[in-house]
Amino acid sequence: MNPTILLVDVASKERENWTAFLENQSYQVLTAETPESARQLCLQFQPDLVLLQDHLPVRGPELCRRLKQDPLNQLTPIVVISSMATPMEVEESREAGAADFWGMPASLGEGLDRIQSLLRLKSYIDEQAKSVVLSLAHSIEAKHCLADGHSDRLAEYAMELGESLGLREEDLEELRLGCLLHDIGKVAVPDSILLKPARLNPQEKEIMRQHPITGEQICAPLKSLRPILPIIRHHHERMDGTGYPDGLYGGEIPLKARILQVADVYDALINDRPYREALSSEEALEILRQEALQGWMDASLVWRFSQVCQMRDFLPARGKSMLASYYA
Repeated sequence: MNPTILLVDVASKERENWTAFLENQSYQVLTAETPESARQLCLQFQPDLVLLQDHLPVRGPELCRRLKQDPLNQLTPIVVISSMATPMEVEESREAGAADFWGMPASLGEGLDRIQSLLRLKSYIDEQAKSVVLSLAHSIEAKHCLADGHSDRLAEYAMELGESLGLREEDLEELRLGCLLHDIGKVAVPDSILLKPARLNPQEKEIMRQHPITGEQICAPLKSLRPILPIIRHHHERMDGTGYPDGLYGGEIPLKARILQVADVYDALINDRPYREALSSEEALEILRQEALQGWMDASLVWRFSQVCQMRDFLPARGKSMLASYYA
């Protein structure tokens, strides 16, 4: 997908020239004439770069500060552009969160060079941050005695199921990332709950049920992870609407979240819990079928996963896993 640039400026010939020039360079260009429209476009599209002219009704630094208040745009570079600015105003813009402060570029070509440099830097930062988030997810597994490869194994099951459904390579990669990061929100769950050697009480369950929302919030600022946010947020929804955090019903639940859920519950069942021993693959599949009959899981996916297990011989050795509960 080509980068998206938001131009925040009043309607003018100059803005039209910039828009046409950038579109000719294969960028997707959005334009806003007011602070409120700029904020709404940022919320809706999360652009890769914002070019903010400092002559709107609201001053550039103040609007920059407003745009940066949204978590989705905290890593979005905002450039404040002004033909006349004092050193104090430049410093104010940077303190407000601006990535840079430009005078008017001498030409469209000079502006393009600056834009390309910023976008390359943003892409590099995004990839580095994604690596940090993935490392954090693995560290959570290791810290909580889950170094038996739960997420990697889950990704294998889910991708096998996804391939059997004919998902595209792009969707399979999103599914893989979703599996690796689906429980990253558990970084905010106390060890006393996460490692409890018994079923959770209602108050503990409520704390545990916040982890999909927390995980979404952790990953949301990174554009490379935004496609998997629905997987992270909705992998504990149920087909009958009794799941969490949003009580989605049936087809409202994203397909990749439903795929992950089937694979996640299966893997939880075939591994030990503090309060029970691991089940056999056949026993786990029977429980999945029963949960589908109760309206909790997508019955068509459970049936397909059963076929995949038989074809791929997914009969792994029983192992240890220390999460509080498979449905947590």
